[in-house]
Amino acid sequence: MKTNRLKLVTAFAALWATGPLWADETAATNETPEFAYTVPFELGDSEFAPGDSITIQELRGTSDEVRTGETYCVTGTYTLSTEASARLAFYATTTNVVTTPVGPQQTVSVQKGTGSFRLIKRMTEPGYLHLTFYAHGHGIGGVYFGQGQWVLRDKHWSYRQEASRSEKPEANEPISSAGPNEILYEYLGNPVAPPANLDAAYTREGLTQGMQTAAQNAGISLVKLEIDDSEFPCLVGVVVANRGDLQKLKEQIRKVAAFNYTGGVGGDTSYAMNLVPYTAFPWKARQWIDHRMMLREEILSDKINGAQ
Repeated sequence: MKTNRLKLVTAFAALWATGPLWADETAATNETPEFAYTVPFELGDSEFAPGDSITIQELRGTSDEVRTGETYCVTGTYTLSTEASARLAFYATTTNVVTTPVGPQQTVSVQKGTGSFRLIKRMTEPGYLHLTFYAHGHGIGGVYFGQGQWVLRDKHWSYRQEASRSEKPEANEPISSAGPNEILYEYLGNPVAPPANLDAAYTREGLTQGMQTAAQNAGISLVKLEIDDSEFPCLVGVVVANRGDLQKLKEQIRKVAAFNYTGGVGGDTSYAMNLVPYTAFPWKARQWIDHRMMLREEILSDKINGAQ
């Protein structure tokens, strides 16, 4: 029997890593501003299906720096070869839980082939800018860009994973962020980027080593050890051989100074948990991280038990 914790609808589990669909998008102003400044930018994480691409030719804005309160216009070209049509969107993945509408100048419908685009977005919150193709209710490829610390260089998830989730037999229709799903999207929010100074103990390698050491000190063997590093924080899933082994393991985990064990999801011989302390979470995003983490633990628990 699983630990009694807040649970979300199981059918919504397929949505937990669709970061770009939950971005805090900003409505464009009714009047097109004068984009007097050329905005220098760097390219970040980029992922496309073979044959698809987005090329940024120019970024202009009401300021030459990417910051809140300013409006930006991005122009470029695209090639879409894997779908008959898609939506091309100029969004920003943010860590703020406040959601705002998507402006009509932020997205455009594109057809299979090569073409050009001009999209406009006003920044009301700091965020990671990106241009993304959307089809069938999920992202199918895109590129992040921006300035300084606001260039997302590793998004920690894959568009291919999104596609595989949406293609499950029970997902016969495209997933929508509108209607009945809207409250769940707002509750879960976006994945949060890991802090730049994250302690190595909370990486995949650090957690793997820490769990193996804890198991050795407990005198038990781990039947399965899985680290979910799809987003921050990494989660740990374990399966042990015998009743009582899990309790021994938890006792050793509590002795690891870097870890903060506060519970999780599981039964007598399996457990999914977070060991990263809240003090390591970006303070503005702690509630958002916690909401997503509850569902992620449920998903990881099902996975290590063969339910997925």
